[in-house]
Amino acid sequence: MFFPCFSEGFGHGMDIELCGKPFWLHGIRGTVHSVRQWSEDITYRPPASSMKVGDTLFVDIPAEKTFSTRHYQKFWVVASDGRQFQVDVPCQVREGQQVCLVWGNVKGKKVGRMLYIRNLSLGHSSIVHNTLPWSVLFASVGRMTAHALMVLLVLALILKGADIFRTLVGHYTRQGTNPLWLVATWVMVAVILLGALFVVIGFLRVLWRLIQNKRQAIQTLSDTINSNPRFLESL
Repeated sequence: MFFPCFSEGFGHGMDIELCGKPFWLHGIRGTVHSVRQWSEDITYRPPASSMKVGDTLFVDIPAEKTFSTRHYQKFWVVASDGRQFQVDVPCQVREGQQVCLVWGNVKGKKVGRMLYIRNLSLGHSSIVHNTLPWSVLFASVGRMTAHALMVLLVLALILKGADIFRTLVGHYTRQGTNPLWLVATWVMVAVILLGALFVVIGFLRVLWRLIQNKRQAIQTLSDTINSNPRFLESL
């Protein structure tokens, strides 16, 4: 879920770097007010079935079943100087508790995303994992993709060359009898298999990079914010 937050007018900011991307942080420190919690069931109804016995038609309409349940929460954080901010993030807070909220985004973006919640009354903090910007998660993926496309282009050229050579050899000789025709055929098969294997490996590498970037970004955020108490005090 996306949680937009504006950076202007909220305490002091801090600049950091996430996965090689320049990043800004802002936030607010205050008291929790007007906590609302509710849940929403996502239901579905199985298809109806019918059975005819003689002249009588029996129809069975199943009851609705719950597929999943989503939990929601909203509350306000009011700072001592009158600033206030509404939060739409499920977390462990109660009315009257003191919290710090931190949001941010890459440089150049004026609207941030909720990233960090610290409950000062309970003494615990948490990172909101699903709000990291795509530009951070996909850091260096573009370079990997460019290299992969170059390799695929080379394989495509080899495949096309082998196909042309195979066609020329088959035109002047009987197909299947000339060793060169067989060699060209096997080269084409090998290139196709190699290309398919390369695509699978490339996809797994990109997926692993996304996981690594997310872990690194979360660790950097957690370490940076928790090791800078003055930043939290300035919000």
